[in-house]
Amino acid sequence: MNLSLGFFHGEQALVGLIFAAVLVLLGFPLLVYVWLRHTKISEQKLALAYFIVAAGACGVFALSVPGPASIPILIVCYIAFILTLPWNLITAFALHLADGVYMSDHEVALVMLMGAGINTMLLYFLGKKMRERFTI
Repeated sequence: MNLSLGFFHGEQALVGLIFAAVLVLLGFPLLVYVWLRHTKISEQKLALAYFIVAAGACGVFALSVPGPASIPILIVCYIAFILTLPWNLITAFALHLADGVYMSDHEVALVMLMGAGINTMLLYFLGKKMRERFTI
């Protein structure tokens, strides 16, 4: 996978990135807020729901064929990218430092899935702390 900024070609990639950013950056904090403030559902289920969505998006990213993609596939791939931040950016930076290293889309999806696991644990502990703070 070429991790340079060259994959931002065409309007499809830009539209997919904008839609994914709007969905994740507005929808995810709103979901967490409503989940923790207005429901009694446990933090474990919140973290599990996040992991299922992130794992599904990473699976679509890994199984998508290279080449021109449709906007819905791009949106799902960008959602996977955004939900697994900052771990995929750290990996991309490390690969940039090691010149000439090539990773396939499957390997990148595996790194993103590991980042989703770390983010799941962080979301669980953050949700637990927020729940304690709001219920006092």
